[in-house]
Amino acid sequence: MTGRTVSTAGAVRITDVRTSTTVVPLPQPLQLGAMTVTRREYVGVQVRALLPDGAEVTGVSYALTREAPMAEIVERLVAPHVVGRELPVEDPATGVRAAWDAALRGSAIVGRVGLVRRAIGLVDVALWDVAGKVAGVPVWRLLERSLPDGGARLGAPAHGAYGAAVVPDDGTGVGPSTHPALQAGEGTSAPVAPAARPAILVAAYPTPGRTARDVADEVLDRAREGWPLLKISRSPDRDLMRGLLAILRDELPGATGRKTEAGRSGVVVDVGFGWRDADDALADLDAWGIGGPAGAGAPALAWLEDPVLPEDAAGAARVREVTGLPLAIGDEVTDPEVFARLAALGALDVARVDVVGIGGITAADPLVRSWQGAGLVTSSHVYPEVSVHLGGAAGIGVETFERSPQGNPYDPAPLLVEGGPAFSDGTALPPEAPGLGFTLSPTYFTFEAEPSLPSMRQASGTGPRTTSTARSTDDNRMLDDQEDP
Repeated sequence: MTGRTVSTAGAVRITDVRTSTTVVPLPQPLQLGAMTVTRREYVGVQVRALLPDGAEVTGVSYALTREAPMAEIVERLVAPHVVGRELPVEDPATGVRAAWDAALRGSAIVGRVGLVRRAIGLVDVALWDVAGKVAGVPVWRLLERSLPDGGARLGAPAHGAYGAAVVPDDGTGVGPSTHPALQAGEGTSAPVAPAARPAILVAAYPTPGRTARDVADEVLDRAREGWPLLKISRSPDRDLMRGLLAILRDELPGATGRKTEAGRSGVVVDVGFGWRDADDALADLDAWGIGGPAGAGAPALAWLEDPVLPEDAAGAARVREVTGLPLAIGDEVTDPEVFARLAALGALDVARVDVVGIGGITAADPLVRSWQGAGLVTSSHVYPEVSVHLGGAAGIGVETFERSPQGNPYDPAPLLVEGGPAFSDGTALPPEAPGLGFTLSPTYFTFEAEPSLPSMRQASGTGPRTTSTARSTDDNRMLDDQEDP
């Protein structure tokens, strides 16, 4: 459908927050740290808003639930602080940041970090999708032109010169942008194009019955497709890990055409918090044959990911000091102070951000920019459709699973979305479509109009199944300004 012109006067009103939960079984169990994963459960969030002329625009987000009741947390603790709020058409980013603050403070008694912070992140991401569509620009560009510290802007429109923003009248935002500020000429230079982001492929998980050679061959096949940075998960089988890493150390540089470079190319081992403490980690690493004094020779890994719980900054620093292996930490972290402790102890070579876990784009983007300013390599945990928008023109390392139409045996996430970044030769290019540039597949997510809290007991283990909830204006009370007596 064609774009429709929207006046820059007035405000966009958030009318509804809806959720949908879907479950997809895995073909075989995966060992992730101390967890055994037999299925992937995702929650989708849809935010609906009314433009000043009464037309509707929607934004979406999604995330792993990790078997937590994320839909209910969004419904009970976040939606009441968002529904009814307004985003100024002329500056929707300011309205999104205000909504984030209202949700954080409104749930502060039970929230701030953990599951509530993740729920805030889900709604925040969907709000940025709305804001980008209202502004008629992709979110990565909207972030540049709306930096709260007054930093560089890319393609910021002077509304008097360029006219009104344009959004698709079907609310999907997957078509090409027609915002005047994105077009060359008319008194402005062409906007700066984003750089392709380096991408990491989650290439293989050691699963029961597979040999080191089997797993290595899967990784090497992906390397030959052009992926310079490939991730495997840790197996508790020390002999398998020793053999697997020996094969990859010998053969991966030939497959990628690159030597292992800390933080940038080679193999990553994701421990998933699987070691209890530094002693446990060092014993395993020694058995793998890759431990040793700091600085001895070329790096054996591009990085070692999440060796211990992120809160054990001292333990992580000890692993870093003894082995010399570059560490990456950040998956599922919801407390920014954890990163500060890790950095202070020298335990953070690659800073990883979970854009939903840390509280959404509003929280993640300035954090990523601060890491970049400190000279850290930056990377993201899954959700590439969202994280590809972070970090300015240089961007952030983007993580993905294999994206063929047939899917992969480790995570169905690429099947759940339509649109998003373009992957090529180990890089990810942000979309130019307004908003985030993706939609959620109706095969996996349905957003019903009537509120109906999901029952996790009803989730199917045999195929995709969705349950839906909604929070609308009619059943919402704004609680932002109430204080605890």
